Amino acid sequence: MDLLAQLDLSEVAGVWPDGPLPDHGLLTFFYDTEDQPWTYVSPNPDKWRVWWERGEVQPLSTPEGWETFPGRRIRFEPAMTLPRATEDDCVFQSLGLTAELSAVDDAIGGGGPAFHQLMGWPHLLQGGMTTTCQRESAFVRDGLDRFSPERGLSGQNWDELDDATRAADWRLLLQLGSDAEGGWCWGDGGGLYFWIRADDLAAERFDRVWMVMQC
Repeated sequence: MDLLAQLDLSEVAGVWPDGPLPDHGLLTFFYDTEDQPWTYVSPNPDKWRVWWERGEVQPLSTPEGWETFPGRRIRFEPAMTLPRATEDDCVFQSLGLTAELSAVDDAIGGGGPAFHQLMGWPHLLQGGMTTTCQRESAFVRDGLDRFSPERGLSGQNWDELDDATRAADWRLLLQLGSDAEGGWCWGDGGGLYFWIRADDLAAERFDRVWMVMQC
C-alpha cells in the first residue's frame, strides 16, 4: 500500500483543542493505489490501513523500485461543514431535521472533489455513505458474500444492517480528493473517504476504519 497522508495530531489539537481525536502521535493513512477497491464491487479492508503511532518515529528510506508521490506539507484551518441534501435519511433523522433537505444543500453550496478535509461533513460526489459503511463492513466482518446467490438475506437482516441509529453513528475521519499536483486520481477523478464509528473513535480503534471511494 502507498502512504497518502500523515497527520501530526498535536498540530490538530492546536487548532481543535476540544476535538475527538487524540492530542498526540501521528495518524497515517495507507491505500492500495494500484488495485483500488471499488465500493459495491470489491470492498476490501486489506486495501487500506490507518495507523496511529503514539510515540516518536524515525523516517525510513523508500523501498527499492517503489514509486512515491511528491511530498507536500499541510496546514490545518478550522471550517464549518453541514450535511448535504443527498446525505442518508438516517443522518437527518438522528439530527431531528424536518426542513427541506434542499435548503441545507443551498446553505453550504458546492465544492470541488479535490477538497481535502479532516472530519466534519463530507463533500458528497454521489449519495450518502453512512449506510454504505454499515452494510459493507457488516458483510465483510460477518463473512457474508455480497454477491453470493446463496446469501439469502432476509428482510430482518437488511433492517439490522440499515438500522438508523447504527448507520448514523459513522463519522468521517478523512477525505482526500483527486489532486493533479499530488499525483492522485481516485477512480474517475473522485475522492477517498475514511470513516470510523463514533464508539471506535472514542476508543481510539483506528484499525476499524472503513473506506469508501466516490467518483
